[in-house]
Amino acid sequence: LLIVLPFISRSLGPITLGNIGLAQTFGLLVLLILEFGFSITATRDVALNPNNKSKTQKIAGKIFSFKIYLIPIIIFFTLIIIFVHPIFFYQPELLILAVLSAIFQSFIPSWYFQGIENFKQLAIVKTIFRFLAFCIALIIVREPSDGWLFLMLQALSSFFIAIFLLFFMYKNIGRIKFQQWGKIRTILKSSFSGFIILVLPTVFNNITIFLLSYLISPLLLGYYYGVSRIHRAFNTLYSPIFDSFFPYLINTYNNDQKKAYNKAKFFNILVSIIGCCFALIIWFSAETIISVFLGADFVPSKNYLRAFGLLLPVTVISYIWGNQWMVIINKEQELSKILLISNIVGIITFLIIVENFKIYAIPISVAFSEIIKFALIIKSINLRA
Repeated sequence: LLIVLPFISRSLGPITLGNIGLAQTFGLLVLLILEFGFSITATRDVALNPNNKSKTQKIAGKIFSFKIYLIPIIIFFTLIIIFVHPIFFYQPELLILAVLSAIFQSFIPSWYFQGIENFKQLAIVKTIFRFLAFCIALIIVREPSDGWLFLMLQALSSFFIAIFLLFFMYKNIGRIKFQQWGKIRTILKSSFSGFIILVLPTVFNNITIFLLSYLISPLLLGYYYGVSRIHRAFNTLYSPIFDSFFPYLINTYNNDQKKAYNKAKFFNILVSIIGCCFALIIWFSAETIISVFLGADFVPSKNYLRAFGLLLPVTVISYIWGNQWMVIINKEQELSKILLISNIVGIITFLIIVENFKIYAIPISVAFSEIIKFALIIKSINLRA
């Protein structure tokens, strides 16, 4: 993402970047609905039975069948948004391409490769096609009106990543059979808590962005999306660590629970230190980072970036003990309740302060939500561990 930013921000400008960001925000919500928490439960199930091809076939069949059933509903709601939202009414291609990209991405079986701990193949395929998409974008995306081309290339890269990884998965486990709706209910029930865990923060984020888009100018919305992309790029640097540690922690917990707990504490300290380093880098180099990755037009947003940078060491702590540790000890339902409470608190905080703080209301409300979340997680672990 950091490699792509300098190009797209300069070619598209703040306003077009904001419109694309708004489309991708809806696309992200579509992706999480299609994922339905499978990235948590399916990864755990495959990690516990990495050599059981028959069981993995059944899991894959139910997951992909569910996505196919949901696609017509997603298309219907996409059309509604196109007709009711002024940006997408005049630029429907932005939303259509963002949704297509999300659908293709949902068929990427990352959960399978993470479960069998084959991170190399997953990373190589993703890197190749994302890099190809970037190189082509570098040639054909020249001005703000080319925003749809950028989204099209993103969608195509997701499509080819899915095709190749599904092919490698097929070679490992064999044919994946389409499942009737009645047979899918069991995996939906087991994944519902995981779905709540993943989707609630995104719903919170989407509500705040939607409200913010009516309170600030298109230019400020572009500033927000530019800054949020840098913040998200720093967040993605955690992903290889989290993705590799999660299946390792599952296996460790099954063999030695005390050892797994000590590993989680060590991991918490390590990632917190990394997060603090990220926050310090952003705080003291915000203007330079924006100039390099977004361009001179975005420099006025440097203080927004500093505010978002302070979240980097905060959010990882609750992620480790919530999204990873509580899932491993089978407390997804408790975690979903904690997330519901903390996100409601975050939305209420945002509504109270947004008129006065504008863009700053988002990092402030997220920080307050994270504090509530972490306090409830610690209470749950201490009382019922």
